[in-house]
This record gives sequence, structure tokens and C-alpha cells, in this order.
Amino acid sequence: MADNPTSPAASPARRQVAAPSDAPDQRPGRRTVPQAKDDPAVANKKPIYRRTWFLIGALLLLVGLIIWGVRYYRYASDHETTDDAFVEGHAVRVSPRTAGQVSKVYVQDNQQVKAGQLLLELDPRDYQAQLTQAEAAVTSARAQRSTAQQAIRSRASVITQQRAQAAAAEATQGQAAAEERAAQAQAANAARDEQRYAELYKTDAVSRQRYDQALTTARAAAAQADAAHRRTQTTEAQAIQAEAVVNQARNDYQQATEQISVNDAQIKQAQAQADAAQLQLSYTKLYASEAGRITGKAVDEGQTVSVGQQLLLITYGQLWVTANFKETQLTHMRVGQPVQLVVDTYPGEQFAGRVESFQRGTGSRFSLLPAENATGNYVKVVQRLPVKIVFDGQPDLHLLAPGMSVTPEVAITVTPTQQDVDAAHREALPRVTESPARRKVSPDNK
Repeated sequence: MADNPTSPAASPARRQVAAPSDAPDQRPGRRTVPQAKDDPAVANKKPIYRRTWFLIGALLLLVGLIIWGVRYYRYASDHETTDDAFVEGHAVRVSPRTAGQVSKVYVQDNQQVKAGQLLLELDPRDYQAQLTQAEAAVTSARAQRSTAQQAIRSRASVITQQRAQAAAAEATQGQAAAEERAAQAQAANAARDEQRYAELYKTDAVSRQRYDQALTTARAAAAQADAAHRRTQTTEAQAIQAEAVVNQARNDYQQATEQISVNDAQIKQAQAQADAAQLQLSYTKLYASEAGRITGKAVDEGQTVSVGQQLLLITYGQLWVTANFKETQLTHMRVGQPVQLVVDTYPGEQFAGRVESFQRGTGSRFSLLPAENATGNYVKVVQRLPVKIVFDGQPDLHLLAPGMSVTPEVAITVTPTQQDVDAAHREALPRVTESPARRKVSPDNK
């Protein structure tokens, strides 16, 4: 009785009467297949991809993906982007112009400095000694010039004196020449008288005494004429000697004048050496040429440095972005087009900028070893061209430094105005205390 399915003690499942259609097919050669479609246990085992809620969700997801893909395609076709972009900035290398030992360093890494601020100092003693020696050479050259000037004044007075003596000698020579001419005239007259008295004496027209007087007078006149001639020769020699002395004095004066020129050249040379020594001494102090921040400090006190050795860097001025776009991305890119910049350091923020300029040449063309494609097999490689992008206002509230990675997005469908082009060409923009171009990245911004 317990096993009878019609018994009251039997379970409800056993009391259920199977419908004729639910009975298995007992015909020979056929496989037994259960047909309990309305059984709840069988209905709960339906595959998930055939369930209604899954199909509705998949349809909604597909519609969303289509909408997102259309929007992304439209955005991507209107913008050009690259991950090969970095922050750039001006940096001045601080290097000594003279060798020496570092005696004092006044700055530290990452310190903000002002233009003209003293950065470090070298030992100045060697250059101070050179400057003292050069200044002594200048003093000596100036003393020699002063001596030469005194010699010139002395030579000038000698010339004046010798000229006076030469003038007196010339006057004496003239007087002697006049006296010689007078004596020669008297001698000639006395000789003629002597001849006349000689003729008269032969005819006994005059006495012997008168003839002797005439002869004596003629001889005396001749002797006086000869003496006058010798005096004239003496005065001529004296005049010539006086003129020679004057010429010698003039030569001495000329030499003294030339010595002045030599002394002036020596003074200039010594002064140039003193200026060079002063300049070398000034090179022992290194000042900041720009207001900025100390970077890459590689110097300490006591270190011996050489000329041109890089000691530290000073980063200054406005930052910009150098983006290396592919040449195929530059078809519609123009100067002045707006750019959205995302710095890897601040992934949730976005900065605004503009295309400032294009480099006239690809990066590989100006590399250390440019490619030579004239020989061998040639494989075309898409080149990259650096594009300079400037910020719209300096983002002072953020830590941006040269070398940081940036992802720029250039709106290539925007036609820049002339005002935008002029603004993009500005080398330096005024610094601001806030970043007005900052905004959150969201799908609506795209």
C-alpha cells in the first residue's frame, strides 16, 4: 500500500497523473526524449543569451557603442594628436670663463634666483696678482711717456738756442763776406796804384819813395783781403756747423716725438693687459644672467673647474610644448589653431594652447647622422616634424618642467584668425597667477 501511487500516504508528485502526450515514445528504434517543456526546473535552465533581459541590455549597449563610435569618429577626424610631445623651456648653462678653484657656492638645487644674483665665486688671488702686475706696467709706461715729454721740451729749447746761434753765425758770415769784398776792392785799387807808380817810376816821374809807398800799400791791402777771405771761410764753417747742430737738435726732437708715440703704444698695451686682467678677475664671480630656478647643480666648494665646464643650469621664461607630429598629420594643421594639452602629471586637467610655429625640417634631417637614401634599398618611413605649441597663459599653479610628457590635441578644422596667428607668434606671454584655461576632461568637452 505504501508503494501505491494512488495511496493517500503517497507524495503529491507521485499522485500526479501523467498526460498521454507526456509519455515517452516506446516505439522500437526511436530515442527517448523528455518533453517536459512546462516544467519550472527545465524552464530555469534556459541559456543566458536567450533571456529577455540579456537581449534588451545587449541592444542598449550596442546602441551606446554606435553613438560613442560616431561621436569619437567625428572628434578624431577634427583633431590630430600624438603622444610624442614634451614640455620645453629656456635653460641657460652657467659655465666659468676662467679656470680656478671654487671658493664659495651661494645657491642650492631648485633655488629661485634673480637676474644678477651672485651664484658662486672662484679663488681670485692669482688673477689679482696678474692685475697688480698689469697696473704696474701701465704706471711704468706712463712714467716713460712723462720722461719723453720732458725730453721733447728740452729738445725744443735746444732747437731754439741752436737756431739763434746759427742765425748769429750767418750774420757773422755775411759781415765777413762784406769785409772780404771791401778788402778785395782796396787790394785791387792798391794793386792798380802800384802798377801806375811803377810805370811812372820807370820814367822818373815819381820818386822811389812814392813808389815804395804804393807798393807797400798794395801788399798790405792784398794781405788784408786774404785775411778777410780766411775770416769769411771761418764764418762759413761756423754757420754750417751751427746749421748742423740745429739739424741734430731737430732730429733729437723728432726722436723724442716718436718716443712719445712708442710710449703711447706701450701705455695702450699695458692698459689692455690690465683690462684683460681685470676682466679675468671679474670672471671669478659668476652671476645669474636670467631670473629662474637652479637646475642640475654639479659644483661644490673646493672643486677645481675648467673653462667651459657646465656647473649648473638656470631654467627661465615661459614654457612651451614641442610635439613631434607625423608628416601625414600636418595636412590641415595651421599656425594659430587651438590645442588642448593634457600633461601626464595632471591626467584629470586640461590646458589650452595654440600652434606657434613649425620647424623647417624633420627631426631625422637635423640629427647627428642624417639618413642617406641615395644608396642601397630604400624603405619609406613616415617622418615626424616638431611643432611648437605655446600655452594660453603660463600655468603657474602647476609644477611643469621641461621634459614632462604631454598629449596635445589640435583642432585642425578651426580656421585661425590673424589675431590668433599674431598671438601664437609671440615669444613671451605675460605670466598670470591662475590657469584660466584649466578644465576637467569629460566626454562633453570632446
